[in-house]
Amino acid sequence: MPADPGYRPFAPADAQALAHLVRHGFGIPAEDVEGFRDLLGDHAFRVLVRNGRPVASGAVWAMDQWFGGRRVPSLAVNQVTTDPAARGRGAATALVTSVLEEARAGGAALCVLYSATVPLYAKLGFARAGSAFTWRAPPDALAVGGAEAPLVRMDPLDADLLAALRRREAPAANGMAERTEAMWTMLLRPGDEGPADVFLVPGPGGPEGYVAVLPPRGGRLAAVDLCVPGRRAARPILGFLAGYRGLVDTVTWPGGPDDLLVHLARDSGAGVAEWDEWLLRVVDVAAALEARGYPAGLEATLVLDVGDPVLAANHGRFRLTVAGGEGRVERLSGEEPADLTLSVAALAPLFSGHLAPAALRRTGGLDGGDAALAMAALVFAGPRPWMADRF
Repeated sequence: MPADPGYRPFAPADAQALAHLVRHGFGIPAEDVEGFRDLLGDHAFRVLVRNGRPVASGAVWAMDQWFGGRRVPSLAVNQVTTDPAARGRGAATALVTSVLEEARAGGAALCVLYSATVPLYAKLGFARAGSAFTWRAPPDALAVGGAEAPLVRMDPLDADLLAALRRREAPAANGMAERTEAMWTMLLRPGDEGPADVFLVPGPGGPEGYVAVLPPRGGRLAAVDLCVPGRRAARPILGFLAGYRGLVDTVTWPGGPDDLLVHLARDSGAGVAEWDEWLLRVVDVAAALEARGYPAGLEATLVLDVGDPVLAANHGRFRLTVAGGEGRVERLSGEEPADLTLSVAALAPLFSGHLAPAALRRTGGLDGGDAALAMAALVFAGPRPWMADRF
């Protein structure tokens, strides 16, 4: 499908139209839209023009994600909205289709977003491919026995150091985002709650982890971000959070499905406060499969027959050869039999590890024999994908 001729970058003359679109799409006041523009930069916004005026808009930015221990080029998509007078006329579909084409042309292998509605994105090849959890627990449940080294408040804030600490954790996770400067600002200075305070876990060779918390409010302590690469960092963070027991009833924090703080909590009481799923779209099949990592020591070959109704370059057969933790992809032009036949939407949760091949076959998005499914399960094995960031 060709790019829509009405799709273009945001221009300063679009400011009033953008404020109108976002206000009606998300209830965001115009002044907050201005703040978001200042944060991301006008270059991040796209509009779709009909009859000389923007009828749909969205924001995009480069945001690599980690899969299989390697960074995969990805494009984050946010605040897609349509003029209420133009809804139901394909404007959002045209805008997102053009975003996908732009992403592929710009070197991205994936597009990722959160959405309150799935059908629009599902018909364009997106699928649920990872989770976002907010955990909660009473402070007493997090208490640890014994004396732990006190945390050290970071002052001044150094996002580069925090990013370096997260990068140590990233290869062991799937879905973790490489945050931009704007994402760090959104995370550590959220709205009217003021800046978060960041506390480092000291270690013999330098900081080993951190936790960022907002001031207690309404009986709740919100840890907006944390890096807990192992038990040695987890114990002092647990003790730090438990130390608020006289001030709050509940502590919340972002984490994954196998959250370390939950598993190391002293007592019962931890549970899920919020859960969401992000949507992923493979925009370049060959590039995505070659960019991610694979289990070390595994040697395997899979022929994938991918159906993509939107991006024609993704439609066809691909041979994936895995060895030494890396993948190599060959585009096939003949009639070589496929091991797996799947839609591009089904490829997203297979790629991320969000759904096992057998589960995808039950959904009807993937077809293949038992032996091929077993091999695919080994190829795409890894921790369940999650992301701490919401946008």
